[in-house]
Amino acid sequence: LQRSLSHTDRTISHLARILSTPNGIDTTLLTLCYTLTLLHARLSTHLSTHLSQLASDIASKASTALLPGETIIASLPTPPRIARLLALQRGAKSLADLIADYRIFFRLWGMVGIWAWARGVLASPPRDGVVRRLVWAQIAVNVPYQVLENMAYLAQHGVLSGPRWDEKRQLRLWCWSSMFWAADVALVFARLGREWWVRMGEGKGKEGDGEKEDKLRERERGEEDKRWWDEVIVNAAFAPLTIHWSLEEGLVSDAWVGLFGSIAGFVKFRELWRSTA
Repeated sequence: LQRSLSHTDRTISHLARILSTPNGIDTTLLTLCYTLTLLHARLSTHLSTHLSQLASDIASKASTALLPGETIIASLPTPPRIARLLALQRGAKSLADLIADYRIFFRLWGMVGIWAWARGVLASPPRDGVVRRLVWAQIAVNVPYQVLENMAYLAQHGVLSGPRWDEKRQLRLWCWSSMFWAADVALVFARLGREWWVRMGEGKGKEGDGEKEDKLRERERGEEDKRWWDEVIVNAAFAPLTIHWSLEEGLVSDAWVGLFGSIAGFVKFRELWRSTA
């Protein structure tokens, strides 16, 4: 019992460290939101299949007792198991929507973070010129992304009102914001490719100064590789979502949205958990 309580205490304390930072809160909520979206989609499919099968069974049994041209209208009580699944489905959708809304609200002052990002790059720019230009391009596309998202969100909640801010314009704002997000993801891949190329070149030119130094450099390189691959996976998962939300009709189903988002969320949360251990 004492060992179990000690383990629980360490886990909760670790989670408290994660939730004590804005990035930790957002990563946790991102993971939870997309997991709930996936759960809702899977439950919807399961319930639809089950209810269709139930309707088919009733129709097949009733067909033998009906005369040609007759129809049957049946009203059946919802089985307890189905009622519980329906409640879980609705709850998952409601909570996912609430979290998504909160995360967008939390980003309303995202321009402050972009300013701090630009200031940091200006003070300590990447050594490689290509990487430096790609980072500045990322900053440039994140500005309209944030401004357009803020406008769409405020219009959706009636803060910006009037004929200019109708639902059609809100949809266009959301789509254009996502297009700039897609541009950011493309630039991330370009930057990651360049960083890999630079690191490969640097690795060929370095020789160990001793066994201890070689092991230290190998460990550092392993950590860099891990972070690099994490960033690749996260952005590969986000890429189809940026295209999906850039189109007025969308591109993929909620199940795929939940799956891609969950992959990105779990990878980000795993890295966060590891870095705060």
